[in-house]
Amino acid sequence: MVGFTPSGRVIVLGAGASVFAGYPLAAELLGFVRNYTFSEAKTREKASRVLWKLSEAETIFTRDVVRNPNGVANLEELLTYLELYHSFPGRTFSLNPWDGSDSADIRTIVTFRFLEYQYDFNKRVIQDDAKEPSLSRVMDAWATFVKPGDVILTFNWDVLHETILWRSRLWSYRDGYGFSCDGQGEKEQLTKTLMLKLHGSVNWVQKDENNLVAYIADVKNFFPESQDWKWRPHYDESQADSGRKLVLPTYLKDISSNKALLPVWTSAYRAVNEAKEMIVVGYSLNPVDHPARLLFGTALSANAGLDRVTVVSPSTGEWDEFLNLMNKKVIPVRMRFEDWVVTTGQ
Repeated sequence: MVGFTPSGRVIVLGAGASVFAGYPLAAELLGFVRNYTFSEAKTREKASRVLWKLSEAETIFTRDVVRNPNGVANLEELLTYLELYHSFPGRTFSLNPWDGSDSADIRTIVTFRFLEYQYDFNKRVIQDDAKEPSLSRVMDAWATFVKPGDVILTFNWDVLHETILWRSRLWSYRDGYGFSCDGQGEKEQLTKTLMLKLHGSVNWVQKDENNLVAYIADVKNFFPESQDWKWRPHYDESQADSGRKLVLPTYLKDISSNKALLPVWTSAYRAVNEAKEMIVVGYSLNPVDHPARLLFGTALSANAGLDRVTVVSPSTGEWDEFLNLMNKKVIPVRMRFEDWVVTTGQ
């Protein structure tokens, strides 16, 4: 990247790093989307149809394919089953099976929901720090903790963290995602940090899966005082591509099917492979998340200069055993993101 000099520090963010702002963990994602009234008519129609379908499948799943000891359907397992088999044999659901358009609709409504939430969050919190001092304290501490040259790897779709770092002038949509979009943002400063979004981002727009990201949407709404943007309604701009840039939470993650994600993952591998320090925050490393495990496993195994990884989370989960295989020591910090970052910043 032009003008970007890596500091050697890599910070990995999972869903736990956005919970303080009201974003859901994986287990809460379906409820986060379901318990919301979409304001745009076309999206409301899609949501009604596909969420009804998921509710029907959820009932059958927990009755016949129970995985959770409490009988609660896990959305990741549910979507995996539907994308593999498209239906539940012998049930009325099989008359209207799950198909590619349903997966596209899930991506679309997730895009809409996350953008709407961040839009409201910005108005409620970011534009008026005095209203939510506890949240502002976390965001300010995070902006202080991140330093020029840091590379942030995130599996989150939301744009929370780039909005925070934009305000502190550490990050720029011009090139801060690890790529540039046909001259978009040329009037902006070059980025000082990288935000590599391994599962895509709700504000990216692609023409199709064989193209790179065409432009960054909603710049005016999420990056105040930006100088280079074209006005479009915030509620539909990022849905122009049916949300195809998002990697759905299933066990069937195929990163290679989307051209826009390949350079991001390549950059992420390079960053981990060359890291002198690595901090993992709020990311549990699911045992079935094979692409992520392959990325970290190969990059860390080849990084002889890194002998320890700090894991910030109430539980270190899979990281203990995983890092032990590569002879890396785990430094556990058993705290939530928001508590850790405020404490660290003091």
